[in-house]
Amino acid sequence: MANKSRFVIASGKIKSHFHEGKRKIYSKKELVEIFYQNRILWNLPGSMYPDAFIEKLLSSEILIKREIHFEGYITIKERYMVLDTSAFEVALSLMGKSYLSHYTAVYLHGLTKQIPKTIYVSFEQSKKLNTNRKLTQLAIDKAFLKPQRKAATTTIYDRYKIVMHNGMYSNRSGVFSQNELILTNIERTLIDITVRPAYAGGVHSVMEVYRNAIDKISINKLVSILDNLNYIYPYHQAIGFYLEKAGFEMKKLIPLSTKKKEFNFYLTYEMSEKEYDENWKIFHPKGI
Repeated sequence: MANKSRFVIASGKIKSHFHEGKRKIYSKKELVEIFYQNRILWNLPGSMYPDAFIEKLLSSEILIKREIHFEGYITIKERYMVLDTSAFEVALSLMGKSYLSHYTAVYLHGLTKQIPKTIYVSFEQSKKLNTNRKLTQLAIDKAFLKPQRKAATTTIYDRYKIVMHNGMYSNRSGVFSQNELILTNIERTLIDITVRPAYAGGVHSVMEVYRNAIDKISINKLVSILDNLNYIYPYHQAIGFYLEKAGFEMKKLIPLSTKKKEFNFYLTYEMSEKEYDENWKIFHPKGI
């Protein structure tokens, strides 16, 4: 019987390293680092180099390799993973410091019974210097007559469409870890789907999410995150409208209702038939 290779002898330890840890997915660069950190511990031959090590991981089915092709400006991504890696974990691996957001976070928080076909991943722009931002009613009116901008960078992975959303800098406000996934908390999620209702199935779907979240919301936490985000648009008017319609008591909405309402605002874009709510100074689709 031929002598076993050192890789085969160490394969149990190597498999345990990848299958029993919290991480399930790696880039090639990360596998190279793991190889150099552990080659002595695993007693791998001095003649083995990273590419050969990676080929052994694949041929022995310790890991599988997937190439992920994008529409948009992101290049092809190679990922190496254990077989039972979820699509959510894969989506998070595609961009550094990213997090699951919008309707994906809605689903993970149990605020909808709909099974999502799209995974929303947010990653933040770099911090910009403060500039004097001025808002006018005319600028708001013109902006909301147009369709809402959507992310152009997408990919298909298994049965999911993955949307990569390059959002404004927030220093990851309202982002946390749940079951090894990084995602927005409930309050940040409600803010995000208010800002981009198209990423949650539209305003009627957003309204349903607010109703489902009514007993899980901290108004003080929501307002704190909203203040940190420092939007130029008065999204507090839209959030207050949703919360009131969802059944939140007005006395509990004081942190929102006492904020300045200098302008008329809009619940969504391109509304053909709309009504106006005097209390929140907001136009909304007829019948909502």
